[in-house]
Amino acid sequence: MEDLLIAFINTLDLSLKQQQRDARDRAGSERLTLSQLQYIDAIYSLGTPKVSALAKHLSVTRASASIAINRLTALGYVLKTPSSTDGRVCEVRLTAPALRLAAAKGKALKAYTTKLESALSPREARQFRAIMAKIVKRFEQPEV
Repeated sequence: MEDLLIAFINTLDLSLKQQQRDARDRAGSERLTLSQLQYIDAIYSLGTPKVSALAKHLSVTRASASIAINRLTALGYVLKTPSSTDGRVCEVRLTAPALRLAAAKGKALKAYTTKLESALSPREARQFRAIMAKIVKRFEQPEV
């Protein structure tokens, strides 16, 4: 099982990264790293998070998140604004180019999902979704 699991994870990881690179390139964002794409995805999913919330979501330090946000701001993908509730704290939001990129990645992910499901029968696809949900739920539980 271990060899098959490694092959499965590697196959999915490499093909998903290629899909992300292709989406990035189609959106004209070739200069972004995969890490920067992860930040954009996280901001997109969180809305207008504070830097500390973004850091927590990505499991990185606040300092690391701040550095990444500053780089994305310099590249024109993120705007930092003072929080409306606490002016000492910054919120981040995506610019129009970042939103276009997020939409392109969403479209690529949908195509990726379709390709993955095309390898399965409808019954197998339902079973696979149930198994994935079970695994995700288990990994989200804290270790005891």
